[in-house]
Amino acid sequence: MKIPENDKIVTIKMTTGEEVVAKIKDQDDLTITLDRPVVIMISQQGLAFGAFIPTMESVNGVPINKSAIVAIGPCLDKVCTEYSNAVSPIKTVAKSSLIV
Repeated sequence: MKIPENDKIVTIKMTTGEEVVAKIKDQDDLTITLDRPVVIMISQQGLAFGAFIPTMESVNGVPINKSAIVAIGPCLDKVCTEYSNAVSPIKTVAKSSLIV
C-alpha cells in the first residue's frame, strides 16, 4: 500500500471500520503518525467530525500501525477544507455575497 507523503491531508479507512481524516505528520516502516486526527460521524445535518481519541494528549501526533489501515488516500477537496478549518486556530471566513 502506497502511503501519501508527509504533510498531506488524507482519509484513512481503519480495519475497525472507522473513517479518519488527518494530516500525515511522519511515517516509518511500521507506523504512520497522524496530526490532529478526527473520525467521520453521521449526524442529522450530514457528516460531522469527532475526536479520534478524545482522552489522549496528541501534541506529538497519534501513531497508527500500518497493519490497521485498510485504505488510505487523498480526501475530497471539501472535506480537506472543512478539516483544515476545524483543526486550525486561524479560521477562514467564507466569501460574503453581500454587496455594499
